[in-house]
Amino acid sequence: MATDKETRPHHVELLNAIAPAEKRAGVFLKGWADKTPDPELKVCLSLVAARETSHYEVCKRRIEELGYTLVEEEDPSFYERLLVHCSDMPDLEKIRYGRARQQRQQPGPTLRDRYEAATTDETIDPLTRALFTWFAAEEADSRTLLAQAYAQVEAKARA
Repeated sequence: MATDKETRPHHVELLNAIAPAEKRAGVFLKGWADKTPDPELKVCLSLVAARETSHYEVCKRRIEELGYTLVEEEDPSFYERLLVHCSDMPDLEKIRYGRARQQRQQPGPTLRDRYEAATTDETIDPLTRALFTWFAAEEADSRTLLAQAYAQVEAKARA
């Protein structure tokens, strides 16, 4: 299977960027779900963690179906995120930590911008485009579920 990044189509590179990020998110969200004392948050985090892990598997499989190999690169922030999310830190602080991380992201097209654009990119084969469309919809739903769960945690903290 081909691994040379210079010969890989842009949509394979995008799948390759998504897969490891989803795998890592599944790990730290599952760790948080295992630590939270909040039963509603636990259900939400567990669901989203399972989705993230599934996204890794689906993207990895599609890369292989296209004749390439997943190339996983280290994320230097992963272990910090894992330590925070698997810690005894209160849920509200974990939510604040995640929001602060998002605000510090680099300028330019985000991974979300890239996969949303891929849903209408006709240079990408129809099956991979459909995968990006499904992925974008599920990610949007997960963001909504997490936002609702976080709002409940914040409301409990104010009460």
